[in-house]
Amino acid sequence: MDDKSSSAFADASKFFLDTVSLVTDDRWEQPGLGEWTVRQLVAHTNRAQTTVVEYINNPQQPEPPGSDYFNSDAIAARGREAVAALGVDPLGAVKAASITAIELVERSSPTTTVGSPMGTMSIARYLPSRTAELVIHSLDVARAIDQDVSAPVGSVEEALVFVARRCAQRTPQDVLLALSGRASLPAGYSVF
Repeated sequence: MDDKSSSAFADASKFFLDTVSLVTDDRWEQPGLGEWTVRQLVAHTNRAQTTVVEYINNPQQPEPPGSDYFNSDAIAARGREAVAALGVDPLGAVKAASITAIELVERSSPTTTVGSPMGTMSIARYLPSRTAELVIHSLDVARAIDQDVSAPVGSVEEALVFVARRCAQRTPQDVLLALSGRASLPAGYSVF
C-alpha cells in the first residue's frame, strides 16, 4: 500500500517506538494516563499496531451492539493481555510489533479487508484510527515521562482528520465554534 495513510501510519509507528525508547526502567510503573501506568499505556498503544496485523491475518466477525466484547471486564482483560504481551522487554515487543505492522501495511493493497469487532472495512479506512491512537498515546507517554517530543507532521494531520470526522458525527457545531475561537468545549470533552 503506497499512499498518504500508509506513510502516516509508518511514521506514527516509528514515533511510538522512539517515544517508548525514552522510558527509563524506573518509569514503567509510574502514572501514565488516568488509572494506567506507563507500562499499561504503552501496552494499550501497542495494540494500535498488533490489531492491524491480527485483523488482517485473522479477520473477526463484527460484534453486535451490546456484546460482552464492549463491556468493561472484557476491555480490562484485553488490557491485561496486552501488558503480558510486552513481556520483560517492552521496547523489544514494541519494535517487533512496529516492524511487522509496517511491513504488512506496505504489502497490502488499499482494499485489503480488515475484519475487526467494530466492523469489516478496508485497510485504507481502518489505518487512520490506528495512526490517531499511535500519535495521541505517544504524546501521552511522552508527557507521563516528562519528555518533550514532536510527532511527525503527516501523522498528526492524519490523526486530526480522523478526530475531526469523529467530532463531525457527534458535536460538529460545538467543535467548529471552539476551534475557531468562538466558544469553549466542556472540561474533559473527548471523542474517544
